[in-house]
Amino acid sequence: MIKIADCKKELDAVIDWVQVTFKKIDYLEIMEHILQFDKALMTYEGRGRFRYAGKWVFGGIEILVPPSDYPDMGFHIYMTGSACRSFEIYLRAQKRTWFDFFKNCLSYGGKFTRLDIAIDDRKSYLKLNTVAKKMKKNECVSKFENWTALDSGTTTGKKAGCTINLGSRQSLCFMVFYEKNYEQSQKTGLPPEAYGAWNRYEVRLRKEMATNCVSEMVKRQSICFIGLEIINYYLRLVVKNKTDENRSRWNTWKPWAQLMEGIGQLKLSMRPAPRTLEQKMHWVKTYVAPTLKMIQIRDDNLGEEFLKHIIEDTPLKENQKKIVEDYLFSRKQIQEHQSI
Repeated sequence: MIKIADCKKELDAVIDWVQVTFKKIDYLEIMEHILQFDKALMTYEGRGRFRYAGKWVFGGIEILVPPSDYPDMGFHIYMTGSACRSFEIYLRAQKRTWFDFFKNCLSYGGKFTRLDIAIDDRKSYLKLNTVAKKMKKNECVSKFENWTALDSGTTTGKKAGCTINLGSRQSLCFMVFYEKNYEQSQKTGLPPEAYGAWNRYEVRLRKEMATNCVSEMVKRQSICFIGLEIINYYLRLVVKNKTDENRSRWNTWKPWAQLMEGIGQLKLSMRPAPRTLEQKMHWVKTYVAPTLKMIQIRDDNLGEEFLKHIIEDTPLKENQKKIVEDYLFSRKQIQEHQSI
């Protein structure tokens, strides 16, 4: 079986969630200087989240607007994992990196309230079932008070993956280790083997710890410190020493040491993915158009309309219809803006 992961790096890291608040600039300055978007691209919606009154939205990227009676909340950028992938399309077009974006945020007084960094391990340095067993036997040195492990499965006896939660979701640092190949299998229906060995280690930072981490990334232009200075600071798996009760003096478990060494060489990756119709059009033009052209030549030569029929017969899901509606609405807004 050809594995989907065959061309992937053994260790890779991406920015997977960003939330940052600005109290010194408004949404227009955020669009122009931070996101570097044309205002005409973004659509205003009169409903926000986290008690914000509304939001400006484009490609899943949100600028939350404070209520008029509580402006001290500031304006808030909110990007989920999929929005981060969407934003990377524009970072590349702008010839910027995440480090450039973060530097801009800090220079305009941005305070980060959440930052997630996802590390994909396709070498499978750790067997998560073994990690859970070592945690249960207290073969670890940890600053986390609590941890949970779930080794899930199906009623037919199939394995559905192991997940380990470390710490509290409300704390400054929370981590999740899970078997990503099983998660993807449940989403796509493909067997886990199609994805190969694949663990994901998510580091979720909040408030001052998120801001401090961003400052260090900008300063070092790197995320390699995430391993030893954050992950290994909060958790270290060790080998039990029967003659010494002080776990802090126990030797580091070899697979854990090897993972930390690997993370020490990490570089931040970008995985831009089309989300809006405009992005999808660019993606089709760049990657799909040659295949469509070949099918069109085939149809022209055989006097058939295969390409036309599959397009006409393909139903759209509700979210896909919404993407088209959003695109047409934004184009109308741009045309109206240009006619003024």
